Amino acid sequence: MYTYDVVSESVRNPHELAAELSRRSQQGWEVVEITFDGGAWYHAFIRHHGDVAVAPYPGAPTQSTTLPQAPAAQQPASAVPDVPANWYKDPSGRFELRYWNGTAWTEHVASGGKQSVDPPKP
Repeated sequence: MYTYDVVSESVRNPHELAAELSRRSQQGWEVVEITFDGGAWYHAFIRHHGDVAVAPYPGAPTQSTTLPQAPAAQQPASAVPDVPANWYKDPSGRFELRYWNGTAWTEHVASGGKQSVDPPKP
């Protein structure tokens, strides 16, 4: 059994991604895959053998422990949760992770470190 995590960093800070991956490697984490979203972010999918705690890395934006829900069409913009764009547990349960773009769930998903697309279901 493996525990998976994702480390994301802006293309403007590749040295920070490298430093975090080096730190995680010393803790027993291994890189499964590094992807580029085609815009401004690198995403490193990592895994650790066994069940280990996953915590934000130093300097990472604080993320809510409550997963965001896709905003309903009738909600005003002020009701959308202020959760940073990042990979989170897939609320549909079909994949390990799904990308939240800061306002809605996207079609970008990942399982076992492999990224694919799956349109979100309402």
